[in-house]
Amino acid sequence: MKRLLVIEDGTEYAEFARLFLGSEFRVIAAQSAAEAVCAAEAEPGCALLIDLRFDRASQDVLTGDLDATAERLFAGDRVRALRHLQDQQGVLILAELRKLGHRQPAVFVHDFPSRRLENLRRLYGDVRAVPSFDAQALRLALGGEA
Repeated sequence: MKRLLVIEDGTEYAEFARLFLGSEFRVIAAQSAAEAVCAAEAEPGCALLIDLRFDRASQDVLTGDLDATAERLFAGDRVRALRHLQDQQGVLILAELRKLGHRQPAVFVHDFPSRRLENLRRLYGDVRAVPSFDAQALRLALGGEA
């Protein structure tokens, strides 16, 4: 059975995957970059289903340097920098996984503009996106059967 590492700050992605993809994928859940790295190391080759926004995650589990982001992007505004880290957490976690050599397909449930998706692919390799929670579209994006 294929393995699917679901990375999110809640439980709804994993619940959806278990309910609608569980016959084809063994679902493993992670709720932070640290958990995702541990799971990816323990289960190499898992496809990745990643939540883009981690707005429910506490600041201490977010990956990314808050102060550096505030200075570099927001003229020192830590509130805006924190929101940015939350809004982009899925991509930041994917970047960490790619740095460690994990090259498996990564799928986001998000309607990225085509230019943004192309940029993500240039930066992080095999990145895919589906615009909504559609079991068939997710299955195909994850390399499964329709």
